[in-house]
Amino acid sequence: IIGYWGCSPGGHTSSIGQLQTALGKGYNVIIYAFYDVDANGGLYQDPGAVATPSKSQVGSQSFTYLVSLFGGQNGAAPSLTTSADAWAQNMYNNFVKLHQQFGFDGIDIDLENAWGGTGDQVVCGLRTFFKLLHSNGFIVSMAPQTTALTPEVPSYATGSWNSYAALIDTGIIDNVDILAVQLYNNAVPYNNAAQYATALINGFQVNGCPSCPGTTGLVKVPPCKIAFGWPSGNGAAPSGCPGLSGGCPYGGALSSLYNGNSVLKGTAGVMTWSVEWDEVSNYQF
Repeated sequence: IIGYWGCSPGGHTSSIGQLQTALGKGYNVIIYAFYDVDANGGLYQDPGAVATPSKSQVGSQSFTYLVSLFGGQNGAAPSLTTSADAWAQNMYNNFVKLHQQFGFDGIDIDLENAWGGTGDQVVCGLRTFFKLLHSNGFIVSMAPQTTALTPEVPSYATGSWNSYAALIDTGIIDNVDILAVQLYNNAVPYNNAAQYATALINGFQVNGCPSCPGTTGLVKVPPCKIAFGWPSGNGAAPSGCPGLSGGCPYGGALSSLYNGNSVLKGTAGVMTWSVEWDEVSNYQF
């Protein structure tokens, strides 16, 4: 169970006590939201986030602690002022400093619709960044919107349709640990979570991806790496879950959805936005 935390969403103040309660209720991955990324690979705590707690401050339980990048800057990437490889190396070097200071076990990517003026270089740089992280034992997670990874569209568009395809294709998937697509605020492919999961698992080809080294454009994700994202409760996702019959499945409805479908039940878990919203909903997630 993956939960984002740290930016006081919807005016609900973030507190370490929320995390300790969440861990006690079964969460085992906490994603701190957010750090911003600059054009040279610098990492900076987002101004809207609360002070970054260390892993030991969060709790004594065994859990994975990740830092989410880009989400605080409106999900936007900078226009790079250096090469993709240099940007990746700088990001990695700066992440290691955060790891040493706060105990982060890895990173999460929350890029959305704005990829700057060097979108293809951003993709290539992130692929290199993922390889650096993975080869040094760190975890790589990402939370694309459904538009950024959809089998219903056969082609790639920077910052739009299938913009994450080259970040999760068969040429890089071994360096990615968690794919937590946000099944909220945008329509779910096929209007069906299980059918969407099946398409991700069986695979689909995306044409026109950036020509980074090793890019295949073939998206084929093992179920053990899929953890679909859902809103914690009413209000957490302003646009709800468009296209899903009955709207967003909150609380017991989400449990029933997964327990009633072997494909969804066979995935790695679930992600939620957010721990703060879950507290408001009496931890129904």
